[in-house]
Amino acid sequence: MEKNWKNRNTRSLFKVAAKYTGQASALALLFAGILPLTAQAKDRITVAVYTGPWAVAQKACVLDPFTKATGIETVSEPGTSPVTFTKLRQQKDNPSIDVAWMDAPFSASAWDEGVVEAIDPKAIPNMSNLLEGAVYRTDKKEIYAVGTGYLTYAMLYNPTVVKEPPTSWFDIWKPDYAGRVFAPGPGQALFVPFLMVLNKALGGTNANFEPVMKKFKELKPSSYYDSTGVLQASIQSGEVVMGVTYPSIAWQLADQGVKVAIAYPKEGLPTTEIRLHLVKGTKNKALAEKFINFALQPEPLDCLAEKIFTGPPLKDPKLSEETKKRMPWGANGTAKDLAIPDWREIASVRQRVTDMWNRQVVGR
Repeated sequence: MEKNWKNRNTRSLFKVAAKYTGQASALALLFAGILPLTAQAKDRITVAVYTGPWAVAQKACVLDPFTKATGIETVSEPGTSPVTFTKLRQQKDNPSIDVAWMDAPFSASAWDEGVVEAIDPKAIPNMSNLLEGAVYRTDKKEIYAVGTGYLTYAMLYNPTVVKEPPTSWFDIWKPDYAGRVFAPGPGQALFVPFLMVLNKALGGTNANFEPVMKKFKELKPSSYYDSTGVLQASIQSGEVVMGVTYPSIAWQLADQGVKVAIAYPKEGLPTTEIRLHLVKGTKNKALAEKFINFALQPEPLDCLAEKIFTGPPLKDPKLSEETKKRMPWGANGTAKDLAIPDWREIASVRQRVTDMWNRQVVGR
């Protein structure tokens, strides 16, 4: 009784009752059970989502249906993967985020830094719906992340301005489009893999990124973007006419009547995955596990594919014919056709590449 009486909400209710009925009457209400001894907190979890249309899709396909099915409230914490990763590091001793979506490059680093914890497959039976390659394990076979969709970069362009479809990533350097092209910045998951593809084509290696840095010093972009939401506004306004981004952005804009087209450059397509993580130290572990399990059902994953054209990591996806044509592996391919990078190798060079970029390209 002493513990309950010290509950802040109980004390507040008692004070209100005492004001209008007198202290003796309020005590009578309390002990009669009309005033609660403890406040009933609503079950709630905080989920780190992406920004722009990605966040909208995650809410529509996963967060809202989860709340409707379980009664558990979900609070969105929007941000790009590096922003979410930084938050998890800052909150390491007292996390406010329970579940986090992050891209592949930050996933392994999150495990290495101890901000996400192992996922128990017994608590997540829907993990069995996933392809084996979409369950991410450490060398000790601990599961530190699960996939919810594959993505690639491609070339987006305005066919009314760019008459000849681009065939190479290097077409953004064409003088005719100076000041009207865009490329990813370090906040994008595929930033380093994209630079690796170009660097290799220029004769560089993972020990020497000078060729690609030198090349980007010559580029005259409208912007290097970190948020796809900001990028979409530039495309819609006509400020930019060609650049590097996810094909899903182009499909979404095309469905809105924007003049855009997609080309797949000959040098190769960097690929990433959007992954779910259980935050280490969450105070709502059971609820967080329930959310992850819900998200790995075919319906939410197929829904994400229909809305943002991520390739669902399912053994048997059920997609509309139009969405099948928009998958990262093409109309007739499967997830097996994707070339997934070695993200641990990428993690080992990411900071060095980012520092070089900030000094030599952005700071030039």
